[in-house]
Amino acid sequence: MIKKIALIFLSLLFSLLLIYIIVFAWVATFEDYKKRNFFINSESLKYHKKYSDQVHHLRGNLPKSYKEKNIKKEDYFFTSFSKFTKEKQNYLMQGDSWAEYLTLKNNAIETLNSIIKTKNIGFINGGVSSYSPSAMKVQYEILEKEYNIKPDYLITIIDQTDIGDELCRYKRNIINNEDGTVNYIKRERNTDAVGDYSKYYSFSNILFEKKTFINFYVTNYYFYKTVVTFRSKIYFLIKDGFKNRNNYKCRFGQIQKYLYSIEEEDVKYFKKRTQEYLDFLQKKNYLKNIFIVTFPHEKHLTGEYKVNVSSIINELNLSEKINHINFTELIETNDFNSDNIYQTEDPASHLNEDAHSLFVKKIFELIDLDLKK
Repeated sequence: MIKKIALIFLSLLFSLLLIYIIVFAWVATFEDYKKRNFFINSESLKYHKKYSDQVHHLRGNLPKSYKEKNIKKEDYFFTSFSKFTKEKQNYLMQGDSWAEYLTLKNNAIETLNSIIKTKNIGFINGGVSSYSPSAMKVQYEILEKEYNIKPDYLITIIDQTDIGDELCRYKRNIINNEDGTVNYIKRERNTDAVGDYSKYYSFSNILFEKKTFINFYVTNYYFYKTVVTFRSKIYFLIKDGFKNRNNYKCRFGQIQKYLYSIEEEDVKYFKKRTQEYLDFLQKKNYLKNIFIVTFPHEKHLTGEYKVNVSSIINELNLSEKINHINFTELIETNDFNSDNIYQTEDPASHLNEDAHSLFVKKIFELIDLDLKK
C-alpha cells in the first residue's frame, strides 16, 4: 500500500516537473513578455496599483504617442490639457470611455484644444474607461485631496453602460463607509474580469525587479495564475451557479443586458449610487455648476434598447446648480444630427471621430447658453 502511494506521488511529481519544463521551454522560446509591460518604469507601475486598489482600475495601455512624450504617471488617471489657475474658469471632466476618448481621438483632441484656447479655460480630463458614478465619486475625492483639483465647473458624462458597470462591475467590489456611501472599490485580482490588470502588474514587476532568471519567474507566474484563476472560477461557480458562473467577468453582453430590460430593484440601486455621487458634488461650495451629459446608443434610436439612463437621471433629485445635457432629447428635437455618428461595428456605440468633435462642441455651446442665463 505504501509503495503504491509512493509510486502515485512520484508519478504526480514527475508529471508536474514535465509540465513545468514544457511551460518553461515555451516561455523561453515564444513568450515575448516584454510586450506584456505597458508601464514606463516601476514608479508608474506602483502608481497604477496604488490607485487601482482604491478605484478598481485606472487607464490601460496608453498609446505609443504618449510614451514617446515621456508621459507622467498621472496620465493613467487624468490628463491636464490646460493648467488650473485662479485667473481662469477651470473645468474638470469625468466619465467613462466617452470622456477618455478625448485623450485618444485626434479630431476630438484638436477640437477640445481649440475650445480651451479660445475660451482661455483650465481643463482636466479624468475620463477612464468603464467609470460610473461610484468610481467617479472615489476618483473625485482623490483628485481633490491629493492633487488639490477644485474645478469651477464639472462635466460628468454618465453613459448608458454605467448602469451595468454599477450593477456588475462595482457592486460586489465596493467597500462602504459607515453611512453606506462608497469608501473605495477593490480591484480585481487574477479573475480575468474586465479591468483586471493583475497579469500586467506581474509581468511588469518581473521586468523591473528581476535582473536574472527572468524566464524562471515568468514560468512561475503562469503556474501561480493558473491556481488563483481556477480558485476564482470555483468560487463564482459555487456562488452564482453553473449558468451564471462567468457573469463576474462583466463582458459587454453582461453590461448590455440592463439596457434591454431591468428589474426595479436594480434601478433603485443605480439611482442610489448616482444620487450619492451628485449629493457629494453638490456640497462642494467651490463648484459653481455641474453639467451631466447623457447620450443614447444606436440601439436606443432603433428602439431595441428600452432602458435609457437619460430618463433615470431626470428622476433624480437635482439641485439648481446641476444641468442635464440630454442628447436623447436633442436628437429627438433635431438639435443634434444623429446620421452616421456611431463607429461601425461597435457594440458600445462610441461616436466616430467627426461626431465626437461635434459632441464636444455642442456640450460647450450648451454650457455657454446656460451660464448666460
